Amino acid sequence: MNPVLIIGGGFAGLSAAVELAERNLPVIVLERRNFLGGRAYSFTDKITGDVVDNGQHLMMGCYHHTLAFLDKIGARDKLKFQTNPRVDFLHEHEGHACFQCPPLPAPLHLLGGLARLSSLNWRDRLHALRVGLALRSLNGNHTNLADKTVRQWLTELGQTEQMQNRFWDLVALATLNESPERASADMFARVLDQAFMHTKQDSTMVISRTGLSDLYTTDAQRFIEKHGGKVRLNASVKTIDFAVGAAVGVTLEDGETIAASAIISAAPYFMLKRMLPTELVRQHAAWQAINEFQSAPIVSINLWYDRQVTDLEFTGLLDSPIEWVFNKNAIAGDHRRTTRHLALVISGAHEAAKQSKEDLVAVAQREMRRFFPAARQAVLKHSFVIREYDATLSHTVGTARLRPSQPTPYPNFFLAGDWTATGLPATIEGAVWSGQECARLLANQCLAL
Repeated sequence: MNPVLIIGGGFAGLSAAVELAERNLPVIVLERRNFLGGRAYSFTDKITGDVVDNGQHLMMGCYHHTLAFLDKIGARDKLKFQTNPRVDFLHEHEGHACFQCPPLPAPLHLLGGLARLSSLNWRDRLHALRVGLALRSLNGNHTNLADKTVRQWLTELGQTEQMQNRFWDLVALATLNESPERASADMFARVLDQAFMHTKQDSTMVISRTGLSDLYTTDAQRFIEKHGGKVRLNASVKTIDFAVGAAVGVTLEDGETIAASAIISAAPYFMLKRMLPTELVRQHAAWQAINEFQSAPIVSINLWYDRQVTDLEFTGLLDSPIEWVFNKNAIAGDHRRTTRHLALVISGAHEAAKQSKEDLVAVAQREMRRFFPAARQAVLKHSFVIREYDATLSHTVGTARLRPSQPTPYPNFFLAGDWTATGLPATIEGAVWSGQECARLLANQCLAL
């Protein structure tokens, strides 16, 4: 039997491979680079020796498929779980505010958390109820919101400009990686529904204590190989080959051909469209839509100070071009280092991604001095800027309708990835679900034979 080929070694590809290998199906993961991780990886900074993520990823308790995947490969203990949902915010003049949910059942815990959030006035906190009621009335059907932006929907629900700027916008940017003026309301409603409307634990933040690569790639590869699968690095796929109504294999950039019994593409959309034969893309409307997709960038500005400037693990900045500050030493539990590593994040960074490193670092230092008094005396020892131009699919109005499902017109060819039709934004959870769904569909096919 020819192997199942999985193109891409990120969350989607590795989660698919783990599921299939566990079912004793012959699997080969093909990764074009010399390391696994896809668009969620880490590397060692040459100057400081610290591990740096290519982009900071927060997970949540509602990431059920991701947590199950990490549990299966033995990596769950690398995560840090909140006991109760909590997010800290800072304002330059008003100081610290905290969204901290009391031990109440969902969605009452959300209301309790908003009631304590001092950065909002009481009128705004009460009007936030309208969003919860709107989610209840949708009853899981978000299609009516597909033609509205997040900004339009929230404004229709009576959310004031301050309420949006100081709460909803930060949530939207963090989860959709797109500005509320551009992002589709249907995806935002799905996020709010999953995170806040079911259980209190779903709303908790989950963060990796280690670098992203250390979180899952080595453990996943070990699991796959233990169950008879293979992982090949530096195996860049040039074309996916089809014949007689089926996928038959791939051709690598070096000319090698590999026959396949089935193929799961877990590559990003912009890489997949280079692998598919042009004539096949023209034949299938779902694949033609790939040409219409656009990406949303994320900029991460890593700063190393000579001293501690905050004891908060992660903080949302209000009225700032920087949305989030992550205290990497505090997250890792490393309080002995003299230099302190912070990661500052700009999501939906279409304009920021065009700026020079020097300008971005200058903005980051200015904002650190504005919000963290201790940073005014601290000395910046090192900085490193990462621009992920294709960080996620851009979730603009109407995009959800174009996202292709996991099955394709070819019975042994499947699509995985956070950009496919997962019912979620382009998140780790969507990537893992898509990989597991492809594995389920393929395994069911094998059982039917």
